[in-house]
Amino acid sequence: MQKFYPDDINDKTFKEELLAGEISNAKIFLFKDSGIDSKIFHVWKSKGLVDFIERGKWARLNFMEYLWLQVLETMRKFGCSVELMKKMYDHFFTRAIRDNIAINSKKNELKELYEIKKNRKLTYLEELKISTNEALMTHPTYIKELQNHDNYFTRLALNCLHYKADSGIIIFEDRTFMEYINDPKKKEITDQHSYINKPHLLIPISHYIIDFLGKDNKIDFLRSTGLLDEDELRVVKEMRNKNLKTLKITFKEKGCGVEKIECDKHGLIQGDEAKKIMKLLGLKNYSAIVLNTRDGKTLSFKHTEKKML
Repeated sequence: MQKFYPDDINDKTFKEELLAGEISNAKIFLFKDSGIDSKIFHVWKSKGLVDFIERGKWARLNFMEYLWLQVLETMRKFGCSVELMKKMYDHFFTRAIRDNIAINSKKNELKELYEIKKNRKLTYLEELKISTNEALMTHPTYIKELQNHDNYFTRLALNCLHYKADSGIIIFEDRTFMEYINDPKKKEITDQHSYINKPHLLIPISHYIIDFLGKDNKIDFLRSTGLLDEDELRVVKEMRNKNLKTLKITFKEKGCGVEKIECDKHGLIQGDEAKKIMKLLGLKNYSAIVLNTRDGKTLSFKHTEKKML
């Protein structure tokens, strides 16, 4: 979960935290949605690579569990050893429990709210947050759930959504690895990847998020979590309904200009062009989109910076 500072805590950020919680906690995937062979999954479970999924309860997954399985599957396809997978699991999940990051984050949030309370009257939602957290912090079941959902891997994935840019894991030939976060507002982090001058494998979390955006039955989740806004969802729906005529995209990066994508006679966009559009929507790498449909309707909208997480 993200860290909140005293000046930032208000009803708006409380709502945003709830959205982040839904992304991290909501069990919206069936195991079959992951595309992972069940035999391979059982091997991973026996090796302690998915200990956050309770025995007998892996039929449904939350978004972060889904993303972690995709990372493991990518590593398997590249021939990474179970030993390396285990080291990575310990780094992202076991270490988080050892460092007690979930509980410490909640304690810091409460501390910050107490400080604000000394200077002004708290809002109803802030008071509710205090009373709820004070009650839950002594509940063993809640603490266990909190530890399962707040870990270093979840934070890495939420960083990808927060910065609207790539984040991921870099693996080197000697089987060491490091986290990669591309924050466009911080040059020292943005240039992190360019300083790496030895062979490596980069696993970008954004790849799995973009792939997820193309799934047909997750519209409600996309809407409720704010991963896509209503205008962006309209683009996805028209693509799926084969109702597009043209799509004109103005890119966010300076100098990239405008690209007009013509659909085929069935209104279909496929392959690399479809993936490009999903990436632009998912990472907000556009400044404007104009959509013309086969039934004569037009949708035009601009991307405005909006911090959802």
